[in-house]
Amino acid sequence: MKRLLIMPALVILLTISAACGSDDEVVAEINEVSYAAMDYHFEGPQFLPSGMTELTLVNQGMELHHQQLLTLREGMTVDDSMAGLMSREEGLPPPGVDAAGGVGALTPGLSGNVTLSLTPGNYVMLWLVPNAEGAPHVALGMVKPITVIESGALPVAEPEADLNIGMVDFGFAPSTAISSRVQNILVTNQGEQDHEAFPIMLNPGASVEDFLGAFEGESPPGPPPGQGFGGFQAIAPSGGGTFTVDFGAGDYALVCFVTDPTTGARHFVLGMIHEFTVQ
Repeated sequence: MKRLLIMPALVILLTISAACGSDDEVVAEINEVSYAAMDYHFEGPQFLPSGMTELTLVNQGMELHHQQLLTLREGMTVDDSMAGLMSREEGLPPPGVDAAGGVGALTPGLSGNVTLSLTPGNYVMLWLVPNAEGAPHVALGMVKPITVIESGALPVAEPEADLNIGMVDFGFAPSTAISSRVQNILVTNQGEQDHEAFPIMLNPGASVEDFLGAFEGESPPGPPPGQGFGGFQAIAPSGGGTFTVDFGAGDYALVCFVTDPTTGARHFVLGMIHEFTVQ
């Protein structure tokens, strides 16, 4: 299957395609686009074509960073979404936006990717978690407007998956045991709330509780005892996509950090943790 690298001159390319006439068939390809996460901003294109897209995120900062996409409903601006985010409890999306996936949290120096279908419209890309001093990354500049433009391309199937993971309220349901090889993992949100699949590799002797405790407000500043391996950021019910990861030997956990709107509890507190060991 061909892959198309997104170039800065995307708008020009789309204009040329339109000028060729409606009878010209647009080749079905997976779009490829890369972003860098810095302390504290994203670098990468603002305009993307619609269709099946592979997003790559490289963490070039000194802190954990992820790439959460939110769709903005018609008439809503990025400033509107920011005002809604800053006025609500951490982890809860504001009214008027829908979780649309993205690359999960990465330890500094690591990269990750997801493949998902992007529909035309306005999005915002941001990083939701506060830094060690408690300042939300979005308030420090980690927010980027994204516009997806109708490409007219033929539909493209998702990449073939080695493993399927269903995300339910509140748990993970892998189709098979997670192995040590490079795997393309398909995640689907089969629940009624937003869900994410965040894989972490624990440091020797550390527990998943130690890792999660590093994000509590009472914890001393410092990195969590493990590595963030990317994964798939929060996606609305019925949504999903794939991500690629290389599990070496060690102890791991899949975690969902999304907040339950009824209780205010993180989903991992409600049981959305899947621990596993790779030999």
